[in-house]
Amino acid sequence: DLYERYHDHLLGVITDASFPRNGVLDKTAGLDFAQMVKSEPMDPPVLMQSSNEEHAKFAESIRARFIDKDSKTLLNDVREFIRTDLGFGDFIFKTPDGVPITSASNLNDMTEALNSVPVESVVYHATRNDFSTWLMARTEFDLARKLRPRTIDEFESPEAARQYLLTAINRHLESERAGLVADFSSGSFDAVSTFLRIGSGSLGGKGRGLAFFNSLLNSYKIDEHIPGVKIFVPPSAVVATDVFDQFMAKNDLWSVALKQTDDTEIARAFLRADFPDEALDLLGVFIDRVGYPVAVRSSSLLEDVAHQPFAGIYNTYLLPNNHKKISVRIKELCNAIKLVYASSFFIDSRRYIEATPNRLEDIKMAAIIQELVGKQHDHYLYPDISGVARSYDHYPMEGISPDDGVAMVAIGLGRTVVEGGKCVRFSPAYPRRLYQFSKTQDYLDNAQREFFALDLSVPGPDWKDLTGNTSNYAKLGLDAAEKHGTLYVTGSTYDAQNETVYDGISRQGVRLVTLAGILKSKVYPLDEILTFLLDIGKAGFSCPVEIEFAGNISQNPEEPHEMGFLQIRPLVIPGEMKDFDLDKFDREDILCFSDKAIGYGHVEEIKDIVYVSQKIDSLKTHDIASEIDNINIKLLADESRPFLLIGPGRWGTSDRFYGIPVSWAQISGVRCIVETDIEGVNVEPSQGTHFFHNITSFGIGYFTVHSDSRGCWLDHDWITNQDAEYESKFVRWIKFDEPLKVIVDGKKHKGIVLKPGVPLNHA
Repeated sequence: DLYERYHDHLLGVITDASFPRNGVLDKTAGLDFAQMVKSEPMDPPVLMQSSNEEHAKFAESIRARFIDKDSKTLLNDVREFIRTDLGFGDFIFKTPDGVPITSASNLNDMTEALNSVPVESVVYHATRNDFSTWLMARTEFDLARKLRPRTIDEFESPEAARQYLLTAINRHLESERAGLVADFSSGSFDAVSTFLRIGSGSLGGKGRGLAFFNSLLNSYKIDEHIPGVKIFVPPSAVVATDVFDQFMAKNDLWSVALKQTDDTEIARAFLRADFPDEALDLLGVFIDRVGYPVAVRSSSLLEDVAHQPFAGIYNTYLLPNNHKKISVRIKELCNAIKLVYASSFFIDSRRYIEATPNRLEDIKMAAIIQELVGKQHDHYLYPDISGVARSYDHYPMEGISPDDGVAMVAIGLGRTVVEGGKCVRFSPAYPRRLYQFSKTQDYLDNAQREFFALDLSVPGPDWKDLTGNTSNYAKLGLDAAEKHGTLYVTGSTYDAQNETVYDGISRQGVRLVTLAGILKSKVYPLDEILTFLLDIGKAGFSCPVEIEFAGNISQNPEEPHEMGFLQIRPLVIPGEMKDFDLDKFDREDILCFSDKAIGYGHVEEIKDIVYVSQKIDSLKTHDIASEIDNINIKLLADESRPFLLIGPGRWGTSDRFYGIPVSWAQISGVRCIVETDIEGVNVEPSQGTHFFHNITSFGIGYFTVHSDSRGCWLDHDWITNQDAEYESKFVRWIKFDEPLKVIVDGKKHKGIVLKPGVPLNHA
């Protein structure tokens, strides 16, 4: 009865020669049972146990195994039966007359053997269900169920049966590897694995996020949701944190890292150091077998955690990986990893960590080697589109909810977006509402006109510029994109005669990036893709998220579009604010009021203002950033005095014409930031940058005050009438005895800065 009930799932049978039948001990019950089982078409393995050696001949006649219960090797004999006959050991390929041919210890070995053994051996094992039995012993139940119901007679030929086995196993391997992190080894490396680990230890924050989302994509069966689009995590290898530990210990680098304060000297020390031998060997095997350009990214244990995401603090390096000499390619890869390690201790990183409860000694760094998403055009490589999307919009436009999310998208490499360059901003829920392009002049002011690409003719970054990482980036105009055929979906044309912007690039005129073919014509379902990715990201992380991505648009209807998923991090959003009624303070007591404010809570310890005039010279913005850096250092040295930063345009942008290009390290003591207008320039607030992400993650108040907004104002006259501790042509530093007070209600997007001495209970 038990056999009939479960025989489809049994690996085999072990039986005594006698056992009770119908309540009475039957000395031949086991013999009858074994004969019945062996007469089944499945012919499962059977082991008979008996102290009566006469039963051995019977067992042999029905092709069953026999073990004498009195044998001194009883346990070993049972173990051998379980290993060989029940499939827990290696799979032994045999000829039909039982002669061993070869063996397989895992599924990779199995596919190799199936390709080479005589077809008669495949038929022999298939008729006995040996393949499904071996798979079930390895808990590969789904694959075993696909094979066990099939019989050899169902196939046109024995070769067809062989191909069916190979196809089923290979598809199973692809599915399994899609959601797993496999440990890299030179003997088992293959291109099917999309996520590998080199060394042991942690994957780091960024690596964990990628690996987790990789498994989510596999679980959600992404291809079924958005047909015609291949959504994937690019093939990645993570050099785990134990390699970092070994590297630091082997070269005695901790003393340099903790005591040296010059970025260049730190970088030189790390470049001179030697990699651990085992890791170096594995990196050599890896880079020799992958023929694509790669990005080498940081993955610190501190990165992309919920409370302090550390976005954009560490360096990333792009490598063409195309040199003829493998020794050069290995050196380029090792240099990139070493400098990713070194960037953990650069001044930007140090000042960021000083603003957290962490210490430099807490650093453990992994490095991600990831295929660069894009296509080659001439000697350049770049994706058709790239960008950042967030499931929560800190600056929702009219008619759009914060929970509708927001995306910032550009053509070319994602550097344009994360450094605050010009891009297209929209909500995936309302992709046709492009408020930044409400009139013709807005297109000319805000549309992207140049983009970044990787220059494949440059072997790698300039290692002489030890703290930089951009020497093999190329900045190209849209004429290059048009020549490459990558602008036809994303571009529009400005006709100066008609003062009109037309979708597409079929007309003569100035080219602009508007994503018209994507957001209006739906040539590429970007809004659907981003909505889906953000939804599963929120579900997987149980909180709002930010993602980075890059995509390629297929011009061949037979080939799918591509969307490469590059990074995910948790997103900090404003909390509730119930303590203060911001509308009840008197106007004369308010320094700044904004109805476009981000943050939450209140700050009462600010006694310093660093103010930059709206009438700045765009050619001097780097000098202004240096001035602010010097003030920041003095304030940090003076009992870490926090300050209010006020100035025009986008703070942290890479485009000096659209704001002050400060790094986080240059304003690390800030507790509230106010963005004002640049005289004569309309600048949209940016939230696609790493700089912006870190500001909001620290809960720093972030105000936008535009002169054309009725709900915002800043008392410039009051500031200019105060005595300055330091003053230059564009920058003023003002110190007060009494603190200013900052209150931010992020849920209502309202924020207020009260002048020194005004009590909070004034309302």
